[in-house]
Amino acid sequence: MGLNYQFREARKKLDRLDADERRRLLAICQEICQAQAALTRQAAPILAQCMTGCQGLCCRNIHVADIITGWDLIYILALAPQLEPAMAACLAHETFFPADCLFLKNGVGPCLFPDHLRPERCVISFCRVEPSVEKEIAQVMRGFSRLIRFFRFRPLRRIAARLGLCA
Repeated sequence: MGLNYQFREARKKLDRLDADERRRLLAICQEICQAQAALTRQAAPILAQCMTGCQGLCCRNIHVADIITGWDLIYILALAPQLEPAMAACLAHETFFPADCLFLKNGVGPCLFPDHLRPERCVISFCRVEPSVEKEIAQVMRGFSRLIRFFRFRPLRRIAARLGLCA
């Protein structure tokens, strides 16, 4: 399964949400965005070293579908639906072989995604273990875990609502 397929599935999942589910999803995604902002602030010196030392090496010669997941796409599309055409255009060039990240503007960068609206692995990965940002990384990971649980338990919540078991 490639990322293009996951992109289409993410779009379908978002389209199937009712108004209340969309509101709850947006709240989860906004929490992730805030956690990413906190991580970025705390990791500013580390990120500066990454940019000067590695110069985006982590975005080069990768299997993009191993880095970016359908959950990341849902997160990004929920908060920035205006990026959908640009993302679709990038994904039209997806291959199954290692390549530079599809979401680098003009193939070289910077990243198509705005700050604090990045895929989980792109945000929490650093060149080395960084204990100074463990708490912030954990917060981002908790947010994505909550996003996944939201969709995994959505069918059960819908059944319970139909049966009148929840308000």
